[in-house]
Amino acid sequence: MTLRQTVSFLMDRLKRWLDATSIQQRLHYLTLLNVIGLALLLGLSLLSSTLKDNYFDSIEGLNSQQRQLQRFNTETARLQAAIQNYLNSSDENLLLQIDKATEQLFQEFSQLENSKEQYSENLLVLHDSLQNFVAGYRELKQLNKDIDKTYQDSLLDPSQHAAELLALIIGGTNPKKTNSLIEPASVVAVNAFIDALLKMNTYYAKRETTISLSTRSSLERVAQLAPLLESLALGDLERKSLHKLQQQIHTMISGLGSLQRNYAIRNQIMENRIEASQRTIARTASTLDKRYAEIEENLRGRYSQRLSFINAFAILLSLLIIGITFLFSSLVFNSIRIPLGKLLRTVEAFSLGNFNHPVPEVGQNELALLAGGLRDFRLSAMQRTLAENALRDSEGRFRALSDMSSDFFWEQNEMLQYTAFSGQRAGDLLSRNVLMLGLRSWENPRNTGYEEAWEQHRQTVESHQPFRDFEFALQMPDGKLLYLLSSGDPVISMTGSFSGYRGTAKDISAQKAIEAEIRQLNQTLEQRVIERTAALRQSNDQLSQAMEQLVQSEKLASLGNLVAGVAHELNTPLGNALVASTSLRDQVHEMEQAISAGTLRKSALTEFMSVCEEGCRLIERNAYRAVSLVANFKQVAVDQTSAQRREFNLLQTVQEVVATLSPTLRKQQHSLTIDIPERIVLNSYPGPLDQVITNIVTNATVHAFQPGQAGALLISASSVGENEVVILISDNGAGIPLDKQARVFDPFFTTRLGQGGSGLGLYIVYNIVTSLLGGHIQLVSTPGAGTCFLIHLPREAPHLDDSTSNVHGSPQAHVRRAT
Repeated sequence: MTLRQTVSFLMDRLKRWLDATSIQQRLHYLTLLNVIGLALLLGLSLLSSTLKDNYFDSIEGLNSQQRQLQRFNTETARLQAAIQNYLNSSDENLLLQIDKATEQLFQEFSQLENSKEQYSENLLVLHDSLQNFVAGYRELKQLNKDIDKTYQDSLLDPSQHAAELLALIIGGTNPKKTNSLIEPASVVAVNAFIDALLKMNTYYAKRETTISLSTRSSLERVAQLAPLLESLALGDLERKSLHKLQQQIHTMISGLGSLQRNYAIRNQIMENRIEASQRTIARTASTLDKRYAEIEENLRGRYSQRLSFINAFAILLSLLIIGITFLFSSLVFNSIRIPLGKLLRTVEAFSLGNFNHPVPEVGQNELALLAGGLRDFRLSAMQRTLAENALRDSEGRFRALSDMSSDFFWEQNEMLQYTAFSGQRAGDLLSRNVLMLGLRSWENPRNTGYEEAWEQHRQTVESHQPFRDFEFALQMPDGKLLYLLSSGDPVISMTGSFSGYRGTAKDISAQKAIEAEIRQLNQTLEQRVIERTAALRQSNDQLSQAMEQLVQSEKLASLGNLVAGVAHELNTPLGNALVASTSLRDQVHEMEQAISAGTLRKSALTEFMSVCEEGCRLIERNAYRAVSLVANFKQVAVDQTSAQRREFNLLQTVQEVVATLSPTLRKQQHSLTIDIPERIVLNSYPGPLDQVITNIVTNATVHAFQPGQAGALLISASSVGENEVVILISDNGAGIPLDKQARVFDPFFTTRLGQGGSGLGLYIVYNIVTSLLGGHIQLVSTPGAGTCFLIHLPREAPHLDDSTSNVHGSPQAHVRRAT
């Protein structure tokens, strides 16, 4: 299947599904589709929001790590400066701050170590650098303690002993030897020692190499002068003191060397451990900062890409949802609009009085109720039209009868005085002063006799009671008596008060004369009745025999028309089969000649087989068509010639009858529409019903249209309750004149007398419907606008005995006829 065929197939299936679905469910599905679309768009919106939140959370985490790294870098730099300050000042408070800062630095680094694995290498470098930094700080801390101890033990304490010894030496020198050689040497030694002490303290404070060298030089001078002074000393005490001084000076020189070495080691640790670790931390932090920037850029790119994809997908999904919703909405709208438009056109046709317009099939939904309502409306409208026509006819007949009859109407006021008379007879009596206005009935001077009756009548009317058949007599101007029979009813106003009488009066003068004559002829009446009854019975028998013969003739004529139609239909398939068989015979002869001559070719044989196959298919198809026509003809013929009761589908039966009538209808260029639901099933007599439909349709083709005029006929049906079906057969022909509508069902009545019409077609229809089928038939016709027959049938026909099973017999009792 191509794409177009697939789409067409799916659209067709969807339309069928919509036709089989109620309108309420269609609207529910449409609402559900919109809700699903909104839910999908909401889901995409939530996905976009989640992606945005994840992006900003990632950026925030990255920035937090970056801030931690920057703080870590800054804190290590500050810690380095603090260590430098500590080395320069040896403040214990500063040492506590450095220890606390170091512990906090490790805590912050532990937070950095919780980062993703992609930073593990850099974090390992940071960890090693921090470990190296702290290890260097701890070595510096220990070395600084060693420096203080060396300074105390090897410099400060020996210097104090040396100072004491110098003081002892200077104080113990003999004053007499002031001008001797020891005094200048002592002064030089003391000055050198003092200079060494000053420089030593300065070196300890400033750690300058030049000061260290100068201090060493001063101490070495003191050490050089000590042996000289020892040789110049006069006493043992001086010599021992100078010897000890020399030892202390050597201790100080050795301590100064140790202090120099420790300072060198401290500088080396500061440079190789502290400062190098800080530089490594700074480089690693810079590297991580760059990586953070790259990661942030990648996150921003992925976020933009995913957001663009979600937005594009949302746009495509929105367009798809809008398209699907629009398509489904259009299908739902058309599934409602198209059948509703058909129903509206039907309503317009009904409003214009065209009740022959068929009611369309709209499926099993809410519109089916409207279609059923239209069928019921058409039925009720037909019945209302029938009732209105009957009412107009009744009013016309009543008016005509009132004018032609001897009856008249009268009215009295609350005083029982005549106020009005109507009718031709009343006008004549008023003109001759037999009836008089303004008088009470018993006050008329022309009243004759009936005194007791008048007295009783007066009491009745004065008590405002109705009365019937009050007989009285009036004397005419010529002296003859006018006998009247009056009836009346009191008139009660809206307030409940008595307003007078209204009634009728009938001239029974002729009846009175006949009664007198009857009394005279009573003795000879019985003999005359016997003679006339015998004559009427003989005439009735002759009439019944003649009518039965005509009915049989009508039946045979109808069957003959059926045979003629079927024969015409059979002519085409049989002719086609004959042509195909003749062609095949010629092809066989040619093939025999080719075989005999030895000129047969494969292509000729292939062509012969193809022709044979095509001919066989043509013969088979036309033979099946002929068999179908014959079977249909047999079914209809059997049904129309018998009155077998069975259960049948009304639509199928009507279609079979119409199939037999189709040749005649096509020949006369008439169209026939069937508008019958498939679900109507009857338990009745299909044969007589076929005869009814055939007679009505044939009657329409003969009488409703002029020669050459193309007409339209309609056969429809609808259910009325659970037990009744109404069949409507209508045409758009010339209609039936009003003065002839009351006689269409009478036997031998025809408008084509002498032109082949027997006048029994509708009479047979009437008898079949009212007797065997157990229903009644009505006629609705407007001259110039067509004719409609309404056939009311029970779903189950009454069970009749053999005496009533003659489909063409006389009508049974209690027959209802349309007027």
